[in-house]
Amino acid sequence: MKKYALLLTAILALVVLASGCIDDTTTNQTSQPTIPTKEYSGNGVSFSYPENWEKLQAISQNALVSFGDPSSVDTATNNVNTLVIIQSVAMPSGTTLKANYDATYAQYEATEPSFQQISDSTTTVDGTTAYVNIHMVDVDGVQKQEKAVWLEKNGKIYVILCGSLPSAFEGQQKNFDAIINTFKVL
Repeated sequence: MKKYALLLTAILALVVLASGCIDDTTTNQTSQPTIPTKEYSGNGVSFSYPENWEKLQAISQNALVSFGDPSSVDTATNNVNTLVIIQSVAMPSGTTLKANYDATYAQYEATEPSFQQISDSTTTVDGTTAYVNIHMVDVDGVQKQEKAVWLEKNGKIYVILCGSLPSAFEGQQKNFDAIINTFKVL
C-alpha cells in the first residue's frame, strides 16, 4: 500500500507541475536582449534597440526619441509601421502615475472610436513598477496594435510606446522587449 501511495504522490506532483499551478518563471527586466542590438543614450534615457532599426524623426508630441524597423515602411505613405517612441512629460503636481495612466485610457475609450483595450497589467522597468496597456487604435487611417509601458522616475512620466500592424505585433515582441527590458532613466 505504501508503494502505491508514494507512486500516487509522485504522479500528483507531476500533474500539478505540468498543469502550471506552480509557476517558477521570473521576468528579468535587466536581462540582455536575445537579438543583436545597438545602444542608444541621449535625452536623459538609455536602452538597447534592434541593430537593424533606424532612428526616426520625433513623430509625436513629447517624444524624446523614436526608432523603427525600416523593413516595415509602407511604400504608399512612407510611414514606418513598426516603431517605438519614447515620450516624457512632467508629472502633474498632486497626482500619481496610476491616476494619469487611468485617466488617459478612460479618455481614449470615451473619445476615440477606434480604441479597443486588449489588456492591462504591471511589470518592472528600471527598478520601478510600470503599467502596461495593450490596445488597438487607428493611427492616421491605419489600424495598429500598441503596447504602452508607463513608468515614473524623478518627477517625470515616461511612456515607451511600441506599435505595429496587428499581424506583426506578436512577432515584434522580442524587438519591443529589447528596448523595454534595458530602458534606463539617466
